[in-house]
Amino acid sequence: MGYSVAIRTLGTSGDKLVRELKSIYNQTVQPDKVVIYIAEGYPRPLNQIGDEKYVWVKKGMVSQRALSYSEILSDYILLLDDDVELQPQSVERLLAVVEQENADVVGADTFKNQDLSFISKIFAALTNWVVPHSDTRWAFKILTHSSFSYLNTPKKDYYPSQSCAGPASLWKKDTLLKLHLEDETFLDRLGFPFGEDLLTFYKVYVNGYKLFIHYRCGIAHLDGKSSSAAYQNNIQKFYIRSKGSFILWWRTCYQVREHKWWTAFIYMIKLSWLFWINIVASIVMLNIKIPFLYLKGIKDAWKYVHSDSYNAIPLLNAYARA
Repeated sequence: MGYSVAIRTLGTSGDKLVRELKSIYNQTVQPDKVVIYIAEGYPRPLNQIGDEKYVWVKKGMVSQRALSYSEILSDYILLLDDDVELQPQSVERLLAVVEQENADVVGADTFKNQDLSFISKIFAALTNWVVPHSDTRWAFKILTHSSFSYLNTPKKDYYPSQSCAGPASLWKKDTLLKLHLEDETFLDRLGFPFGEDLLTFYKVYVNGYKLFIHYRCGIAHLDGKSSSAAYQNNIQKFYIRSKGSFILWWRTCYQVREHKWWTAFIYMIKLSWLFWINIVASIVMLNIKIPFLYLKGIKDAWKYVHSDSYNAIPLLNAYARA
């Protein structure tokens, strides 16, 4: 069962990419090829660890995944960000799930929501309605208001899932191409692709493909933060977050679920709640612009999802498994 590695990068992660490449070349099951898809305009890192090849592509978290992968002939592709590190048996464990479950995608549990402190879990619930669940049918579930819930006490190595974190996932190449991720590159225009992981992997689920999360594959996130740091330190994040959240809800929930009025009602409650959270943030940060940026994001998102350019994009569930 051959696989190749595809890494997306800006080439700025430094030692983290070096550590990642060394861990890839230390796998018990070696890749057929390692290809690093680097954003146009960025220089190639000086370190050459093995026989990895660099290919320059259009910049964007989605764009650097929505590729033809013509350089890769393997049946499976391990998609990685440039800030993860693998244990020697990590890929072997992911491939085992593919073989046992006929999985289309197997993702690594890199952010470990279930291990967050109690205070962090409360903060996530209050600010984004991200909550734990005990439904052992799913590792992650996408809720009516488009936030996710996570299995709080996973006891097995892997579970089926409705979504996944983005830093590390093993895909059937054929599935990856059938889902046409290029249709989601509109997220890159936000400046920071808010919700890119959720949208990408929920697309797997709603089209009937089989997605699993492996909790013990041994892939660690090195917390690069090269692009997210700029996002977190910019007041515009309140605008990007509200606009991105609305578009994400519209695409993943409102357009693909049957009970649209109920879906809209629940989301209106969430919007109202988050408005008051933004009021609190404006008081704490002494910046009156925050709630106005929040409202502007919703307004602009509404205009966008009713635009001709957005409505030309096929629905998220238009790529059904044959």
